Amino acid sequence: MQPAKRGLFFSVQDVIVAIQESEIESDDTDASDGEADGDAGEMDKENQKPTDCPASDHVDIKPQPSKQTMPRDRYRWLKKDFISPNTDFSGLDVTNYAVSLHTPQEYFQKFVSEDMIEALTRNTNEEKCLKVVPEEHNSMDEMMIPFKRKFSNIKQYMRGKPHPWGFKLWVRTGISGMLCDFDVYQGSVNGIQAKSEFGLSGDVVMKLASTFPEGQNYKIYADNYFTCVPLIGKLLDHGIHYVGTARKVRLPNCNLEDENSLKKKGRGSFDIRVEGNHNICPVKWYDNRAVTLVSSCAGPEPVQKIQCWDKVTKTYTEVERPYIVGTYNKYMGGVDLLDSFAAKHKFPMKSYHWYIYIFWHTIILAVINAWLLHKWDCKALKISKKEMLNRRQFQAQLASSLILVNTTLNTPKKGRPSSSNGSPVTQTVTSRSPFNAQKRPLPGHWSPQNGAPAKRSSVHPPLDVRKEDLILFSFVNTILSFFY
Repeated sequence: MQPAKRGLFFSVQDVIVAIQESEIESDDTDASDGEADGDAGEMDKENQKPTDCPASDHVDIKPQPSKQTMPRDRYRWLKKDFISPNTDFSGLDVTNYAVSLHTPQEYFQKFVSEDMIEALTRNTNEEKCLKVVPEEHNSMDEMMIPFKRKFSNIKQYMRGKPHPWGFKLWVRTGISGMLCDFDVYQGSVNGIQAKSEFGLSGDVVMKLASTFPEGQNYKIYADNYFTCVPLIGKLLDHGIHYVGTARKVRLPNCNLEDENSLKKKGRGSFDIRVEGNHNICPVKWYDNRAVTLVSSCAGPEPVQKIQCWDKVTKTYTEVERPYIVGTYNKYMGGVDLLDSFAAKHKFPMKSYHWYIYIFWHTIILAVINAWLLHKWDCKALKISKKEMLNRRQFQAQLASSLILVNTTLNTPKKGRPSSSNGSPVTQTVTSRSPFNAQKRPLPGHWSPQNGAPAKRSSVHPPLDVRKEDLILFSFVNTILSFFY
């Protein structure tokens, strides 16, 4: 029935009829589509090969591995003797440039210059530390700057540390405690940690080792938090060797003896494997407990014999120790030594601003580096230990030197005052260096220039101040004014 058109309008009956006709046409099209799909599906089943049939020999399909994934059989651990490579150090000697002994201020200015505020806005005093000739053996670890106020963006908690709350630094030092490079840990970006081949710990080692000259056989020592086999192979490509403790999960396909089997053999027993492609040697040694170390430059030979305390017999017993263990114990403690230096002779300073703590810690590290550089030069120039300045003396002399920088001393001239001025003529002496400043007369003593007891100068601290107070107040109150 055709709908009766009434101009531009339709009746209700016409609309109902049109809807019913459209539903019938849609049902017919769906049925035809279903039959076509069924026929196509049966044809696909006939043409499709069975899944259990082997692939044709004439077709060679090679899967393309992802660049970020590593095959599990990359490292081959063999039961054979470790051949030590040539690790003769070819870098510069840390004391080759020593010609004469400098003053404490000159040593300090090697790390902190007058424009340090401008340098801190760019990259702190890291650039100054990188100018120091690195030692052959370097250790990497974490360092904490104590801070426990209400600032939580980069504040960290490290369980087991003397100061568990604070800011974490990644530090590279020499065996003497000399700070060579550092980086402030700032956490993840927007709560997302960037993934890489070596992980966070491996990226830290690669960043701090990137400032080494390549191909000079520098050695890095680190704990099991940083150690992984791909990292050691990457460092070998740059001519840098690595020694460190390792976790079992970071040694893929390395079947070392378990702790129980080594315990049955007794104290001093060890097991060894060698990676054939990169000449990496893991050693598992049992003393009171089992410990695993990995190295690219040190193996178990020569085996050393040491005296260890036996709790059962209450006597010292002779225990065999692999060479890699003794090497790690000898060169690993550089960061801990720097921590002990920073903890001594600290200054009581508090602030509500978190960045002041980081800034002041860099000043303390600069003073320690300057003192260690002074000790290096003393040894190179064969100066006796009695003539060397210890840390307390070096710091006190440095503080006194910084007080006298750019100061003016008024020295009255002899004779009668000039007729043009009612006051006596004075001679202004500007001391650009604290070691060129004239000696001031002692208070209460007769002075030949004016015939009267000399007054105390406001530039210098009073003489009745104790040496401890001189170190604290002089250095703390004038260091910031020196830079500003």
